[in-house]
Amino acid sequence: MINKIFKNRFFLFLLQVLTLIIFVFIIYGAIGVTTSDKGFAKILRNTNFANLIVWSYWWPLIIVSAIIFGRFWCSICPVELITSFFSKIGFRKKPNKLLKSGWIITFFYGLILILGIHTLTIHRIPEYMAFYMIFLFLVAFIVGLIWEKRTFCTYVCPIGHLLGLYSLLSFKKLRVKDKYVCKNCKTKDCISKSNHYNFIGRSCTSELYPASISNNKNCILCGQCHKSCTKDNIVIKKRIFAEDLFTDLKLSWAEISFFLIVSGFVIYEILSEWEVSKGVVMVVPNFINNYFNIENSFKGTVKAILLFIIIPTLFYLFIAFAKKIFAKESIKHSFNQLVIILLPITASMHLLKALLKTSSRIPYWEFVFSDPKGIKTAQLISKNPMFLDKNILELISPFIDFTAILLSVGGIILSFLIIRKKKSINNISKIISVFAVIIYSGIFLITVIAWRFF
Repeated sequence: MINKIFKNRFFLFLLQVLTLIIFVFIIYGAIGVTTSDKGFAKILRNTNFANLIVWSYWWPLIIVSAIIFGRFWCSICPVELITSFFSKIGFRKKPNKLLKSGWIITFFYGLILILGIHTLTIHRIPEYMAFYMIFLFLVAFIVGLIWEKRTFCTYVCPIGHLLGLYSLLSFKKLRVKDKYVCKNCKTKDCISKSNHYNFIGRSCTSELYPASISNNKNCILCGQCHKSCTKDNIVIKKRIFAEDLFTDLKLSWAEISFFLIVSGFVIYEILSEWEVSKGVVMVVPNFINNYFNIENSFKGTVKAILLFIIIPTLFYLFIAFAKKIFAKESIKHSFNQLVIILLPITASMHLLKALLKTSSRIPYWEFVFSDPKGIKTAQLISKNPMFLDKNILELISPFIDFTAILLSVGGIILSFLIIRKKKSINNISKIISVFAVIIYSGIFLITVIAWRFF
């Protein structure tokens, strides 16, 4: 079924057009809905239909789909449609070394996370979210107009590394049916320069050759190679979960740095669900903010820099130097292995956060259609919190508890399996890796057990 959809000439294109229309309506539904009251913004983010869809359902769904199925979101992403169209009529400049390094993606994501979400709170104020989405479309338009092929998707998209890393876990992969068919193919339609800017059936504009793809990290599953291949030799098929993590996978420093930010972010997201653990994780940021008299939105900036960059970097450096001293590994190799080993735990906890977010927003659906702007509903809830019926959350709580433990334990087991199977690290390095897994996973497991069961 999946391969039939990908081979269809217009199905994915029509889905991209549909998602673009939906995003336009989402922007329209968020424009003009704003507040300067931080307490009110926490309620408004859930009562405004557009904001609720984007942050509580669309974004968690991207995380879930990437981990389970791979980069399927990219197949219907409207931004890919925009940047591909304008690259067809643009200047077609070749991307420089900076773009190809991957650091633009890491910087872009960090900028959105630190300044966008934790300083300007674009996830709580609908109008800010709308401006962010317009900005994203504008960047895709400019990049498409200036650089060749699909430069935005390959080298600029702020979630590019996230989708690439999480897709290493997925059950699906795009490969060729028979490499000998590719070897004997004379036209090479899937990578031919003459097909780069076809409206339908473009050759790969992500700098990939389907016959040489060895992991899921870089292919965005746009479906164009299915249609450009005249030999019907492209296929999306099942594979063992997390298969790529058991290979000798090499990551760039930009990807490693990106993961450090994500791992710190996920720790904060899980621990902030429970007031006790949130108080613990906020001790250092609160101390620094109070000591330097930092006020207003900049408190969030300090918090984000500390929790998403400084503290994770110190943790990974500590483990990497331990490996360098005792296991005689290079710093780059140590960081590379740590990311691969800790990826299952981070991804499983990101899945848990997605589940917690989507399930906790269920009570708001009673009002979003009658009051899509959400201002009146937010005012009612602000005056009387009991106005919101949360009985459904008590009913599904046992399911959430079970899933939380399952995800926590599952991520840990997979990380230990990767350590055990790794041939590129020696026994001392494996012992240090086990130590890192215990510390990192212990933060989540202790929090989940204490929060959900005591």
